[in-house]
Amino acid sequence: MRRFIIMSLAVILLSGCAPWISIEKISPGMTKAEVFQHMGKPQSASGSGNQEYLWFTPVNRPWERYYIHLVEGRVESYGPLGSDQGAK
Repeated sequence: MRRFIIMSLAVILLSGCAPWISIEKISPGMTKAEVFQHMGKPQSASGSGNQEYLWFTPVNRPWERYYIHLVEGRVESYGPLGSDQGAK
């Protein structure tokens, strides 16, 4: 039983370090399908016309939130929510 508890704690602690969202793999010009491949399904999305915003929250870091701005289905900008949205 003691071994099980120690192993469970180790898994929980190590999973907190896992990069479950790969925002660093996103780059301008990527397609929406490529974004989903790296980031998974967004928590929310909105937009109109040829523009769309996708929002992602890491499971292991729920205090962080990232946006991806798509224009005509391709990444225009991205980053942490609240950052300068034209920076990347």
